[in-house]
Amino acid sequence: MKFVFIFIFLSINLYSQYQLKYIGNISVTRNNKKINLDNSVKLYDKDIIETENDGFAEIKINNKYYYIANNGKVNLDSKNAELKNGAIYIRNNAFKSLEEFKKYDNDLQVYADPVPLYAGKMGNIFITSNDEIKIKDSKLLGSARPIVKFFEIKNSDKKIKIYKSVFGIYVGAQDKKYQFVCNMELKDKTLLNLAIDIKLDFTPPPPKPKQIQGVTSTMTNIISNPQKSREERELLNGKIYISYSPTNYADKVYMMPAQGRYSSQFGAFRGYTKDYARYHQGFDIANSNGSPIYAANNGVVKISRELFVRGNCVVIDHGEGVYSSYFHMSKLIAEEGQYVKKGDIIGLIGSTGMATGPHCHWEMRAGNMTFDPLSILEKNYSDLKDIKNLTRIK
Repeated sequence: MKFVFIFIFLSINLYSQYQLKYIGNISVTRNNKKINLDNSVKLYDKDIIETENDGFAEIKINNKYYYIANNGKVNLDSKNAELKNGAIYIRNNAFKSLEEFKKYDNDLQVYADPVPLYAGKMGNIFITSNDEIKIKDSKLLGSARPIVKFFEIKNSDKKIKIYKSVFGIYVGAQDKKYQFVCNMELKDKTLLNLAIDIKLDFTPPPPKPKQIQGVTSTMTNIISNPQKSREERELLNGKIYISYSPTNYADKVYMMPAQGRYSSQFGAFRGYTKDYARYHQGFDIANSNGSPIYAANNGVVKISRELFVRGNCVVIDHGEGVYSSYFHMSKLIAEEGQYVKKGDIIGLIGSTGMATGPHCHWEMRAGNMTFDPLSILEKNYSDLKDIKNLTRIK
């Protein structure tokens, strides 16, 4: 009996203890049960802390102070506090009070548009801060993960720093939510980790793809050569679209790159053969062979050459990870490395590559993920007064 008592005593003391301070409403779960709280309660490894809308908390682990903002969820262990959702600040020194931390937390805000995010549409996340910050790593976690990279943008209020990321959401995504994860260092060397859930909406695909009429022998040959198609994807997705220019070349407003009939919308689920179906990753504008194609905005031409699937193709880098692409041209006019202005003629409509007839396939990408080109015609935020009207997610 004495042996059993000593064993229990030792096993209890194997767990580290942490002092919890908090204001507002929070909860602690231990062994799947909520425990009663007061400001003298001790926390242990594997405890789960959740703060409500008015809740803020402080925990000290290994001489580091962990501050949990409102609407947060954190798992404790002997090494750190593992963030599951919300925002957590890591510091060497304590705040004078949790009220001081609450004000400090409000200095940095995060906005998103649209909310919910929508599969196949362009997404934006903005971080605003009273001071300069260093964003070390940022991700959008889901079934398909766009690159999320931030760039500082100028705005009318010079006292506020604004950082912007633009990305596409995969048209075939059917997640209930994505999680925005970001690690940054603030001006006073405080580390801030974010893990914010953003709801995702999507249009379910039809049960069967719509079969393309008029599939040519050239198209059949392309489909039957997956190796060449793979090499082309590696060039574009593996080298071109993942590169980032820190300069934003584009005007606020994009333009339609061609005139003609809108022959196929972005996101259409199309079948080319019995066993080959794909989401349409661009927006098609049909017109007669030789009709002009214009640059949708300013930028630097990264690709102007004939490709196996896309035919005569021009890709323009608009800066900050945003690219426009124009496929199936009958003639290339813009040259690689050339700076083009919005409205410049870059090529002529044709039907080269995988095409049933003459048209301009216009494709937009951000974060190496396609999105509906029409969504970039709708709105473009670049100033604090516009961003403040968006949905705040932190």
